[in-house]
Amino acid sequence: MGPVTIFDKSALQSFSMDESVWFDAFMMGNITPLFYVETLADLEKSMRNGKTPEEFVGMLAHKTPFHAVPNVHHERIIEAELMAGPSETGMDGTGRPVIAGGKPKKNADGTFSIHFDEFPEAAALSRWHDGKFDDIERSVAKQWRSSLQNQDSESQINIVKNIFQTSLKISNLEQLKAAIDEFCDSNDAHTLRLALNIVGVPVQAQEKILNRWNKQEQPKLVDFAPYTTHVFKVDLLYYLGIERGFISGVRASNKVDMAYLYYLPFSMAFVSGDNLHQRTVPLFLRDDQTFATASEMKAALKEFDDYFDGLPDDVKALGVMRIAGYPPTQLDNVVTRMWDKSMRSDWRKISDEEREERLKPRSPDTKDDPEFVKAVNKTRDTAVDIEEGTPLPPPEDIQQMFLKRTMPVRKGKWRMISEEQQRAIKEEDEQKG
Repeated sequence: MGPVTIFDKSALQSFSMDESVWFDAFMMGNITPLFYVETLADLEKSMRNGKTPEEFVGMLAHKTPFHAVPNVHHERIIEAELMAGPSETGMDGTGRPVIAGGKPKKNADGTFSIHFDEFPEAAALSRWHDGKFDDIERSVAKQWRSSLQNQDSESQINIVKNIFQTSLKISNLEQLKAAIDEFCDSNDAHTLRLALNIVGVPVQAQEKILNRWNKQEQPKLVDFAPYTTHVFKVDLLYYLGIERGFISGVRASNKVDMAYLYYLPFSMAFVSGDNLHQRTVPLFLRDDQTFATASEMKAALKEFDDYFDGLPDDVKALGVMRIAGYPPTQLDNVVTRMWDKSMRSDWRKISDEEREERLKPRSPDTKDDPEFVKAVNKTRDTAVDIEEGTPLPPPEDIQQMFLKRTMPVRKGKWRMISEEQQRAIKEEDEQKG
């Protein structure tokens, strides 16, 4: 698992299947709701490369990292923040995804763990890879493409276009973002109301939110609702960028591209081949975040593919899950630099130690030590449900997180797990019936 990374469809589409293996190995994908709908919308496109729409979507689904997690929709995060306060949003500067559906359990040793069944989105990707699409998914694809063609930003532009004095000189997106930051650094009730309207908070809920704001002695917008403020700023940059000619209002997909930025707080890195992302994402990055173009990431993944392809066959037969815990330190590319910025400071030392272990000569009867896996499985299987009414443990007391995933045995030219592991999994499944 590497830096939490948001990627758009253009980035994933640019990777070869083999390169996508290393993206999954060294980055932890945070999949926005937009990615699923964008990918699904290709069912309604005419393909130019000889593939059917179903084959194209299936190919993208197979490239999608199976280690990735789906982020909660931004509207749910806004609702939680505005109703319960900033502590409910995950805006803690760590770049962790906001995921739903976890069940807290108590471990045998008194610690706690969170257990997730397979995410519905992951199950959908598996079906898409197999060419299986539900009728509702095809309907969503049609609705999405229709909404893109019919969206109208003009009314929102008319609402926000006069928030700056006409004397304020703004010549580019950088200056516009600086002006937006200053505008939002306010505890004015009109600014709060404008933010609620632009991000789409229902009118019937706005008075309750304003009452809570008043009870808190009218704090600044960014202190009262930091995530809502972030989404508000993204929308302002988009609408005012169109109004001032910095962003095209003709290209319907630009609104979708900008919506990816809603999820930036829940990441450490952002990868995209989209020109609008290259111009706007850096304006919103924290100091500990990185933006990489799809071509930069593709070049790094190709380096990894060449490096691991040069290892002995008996090492490669162990599977990617065993041999690629950390990036090789002798490579200097955008991925290793992301690790330097975002991951534990001693990762290079650990990687070098693991590399020496991997490359030791192995006799034909050498077997992988299964004790660690057995211990992890025991912790998972012996954890018990927390009794109803028991207060949930604070995040710092959560010792493990268990995610159920479906993983291919092979991806591209690469074996993901060894034959021995494959047999052991099959035997365990047979024993469970």
